[in-house]
Amino acid sequence: MAIERTAKEGFKLMKMGLLPAAAREFQGALAKNPQDASALLGMARLHLAQQEADKARPLLEKLLALDPEHPEARGFLARLKAEGEKDEGALDELRALAKNPEAGFIEFYNLGHALLLLPGKEAEAAQAFVQALKVAPKNPHATTYLGVAVWKQGQLPQALKCFKYAATLAPRESLPLQLASKVLVQLGQVGKAQLALQKALQRAPQKPELHEDFIKLCIFANKPKLALKSVIDFRQLDPKNPNGPYLQGLVMLLSGNLSEARRTFREAVALAPQAWEPKLGLARALLIGEQKEVAEALKLLEEAVALAPTEPGPSNELAVHYLARPETTAKAKELLARVLAAHPDEPGANLNMGLALVKTDKAAAAGHAHKALKSTDPAVREQAERLLKLVS
Repeated sequence: MAIERTAKEGFKLMKMGLLPAAAREFQGALAKNPQDASALLGMARLHLAQQEADKARPLLEKLLALDPEHPEARGFLARLKAEGEKDEGALDELRALAKNPEAGFIEFYNLGHALLLLPGKEAEAAQAFVQALKVAPKNPHATTYLGVAVWKQGQLPQALKCFKYAATLAPRESLPLQLASKVLVQLGQVGKAQLALQKALQRAPQKPELHEDFIKLCIFANKPKLALKSVIDFRQLDPKNPNGPYLQGLVMLLSGNLSEARRTFREAVALAPQAWEPKLGLARALLIGEQKEVAEALKLLEEAVALAPTEPGPSNELAVHYLARPETTAKAKELLARVLAAHPDEPGANLNMGLALVKTDKAAAAGHAHKALKSTDPAVREQAERLLKLVS
């Protein structure tokens, strides 16, 4: 009876969001009885909640060996197969389990979760989560993933409503607030998005991905000082992640601390020599200030373009330098043509291509300038307007 009580206590702790404490209860039960079905199921659920499918699978397989008809074990394993291998047979098994007259929350939830990872299945996933919520109306996980399902269908206000409600249902969970912040950015409510992420960080200050998201949002909002604490925390929590020094470099660059920007960008380049973003960041930092390092910057830009020939950022930056000299204009056109083949409406590349063509093909230059006018960057729009006046 003590083992059963331990497993029950683990499930209670899981519902409260106290996952480490729940894990200790399940592990204690399994130490006493490795075949405790409740503890096996609880530990498997715990791993699935933390996106640890590889750890959940052997527990579920052991549970199925003990009880070949165990509906939850069958459902979870089918879900893992459908998600990992995009297996239609596993998906059909999940549908069959959900159609069973005795189907409950888990059957509907597993079906929805598997469908959510498959393209074009968002509406069916939403229906499955709605069915799950009819069984358990206040389940925060089903509410969260219903939000994801409607978000993928472009229903932003409905998604935001789901995420906000899920955040109240699970006051220790950070995911609903993290997702709410992403939707708020899409809705143009950047300030509210920052507040949502700050609340998420209060709930889970040890999650590096939350700090990373917050830093990116501060950079997007041009508020680098707000990101300083998260920069430090992110680097401490995930010291080997090259995004740490890279994002720190961007924050330092926006803050006007050029020497620190250069130093941290160099760190990022050393950690990720095959990534183009740190090279572009360092190149930009080297081209600013009184002591410019133009030769090194151009070399970095050429390396970045070689790594990502269709990415607008490095090609646009390098094209600007090529356009400054008549003898390298052809090189600029070549770079920009590759970018525009992949991103025909990219404003920066269109502006630069228009500038490259201004002396040889005014009609084509005007066409590119019109596309550049759609930029959200006022500086790009202003240059596009000047270009149009020049060619008209």
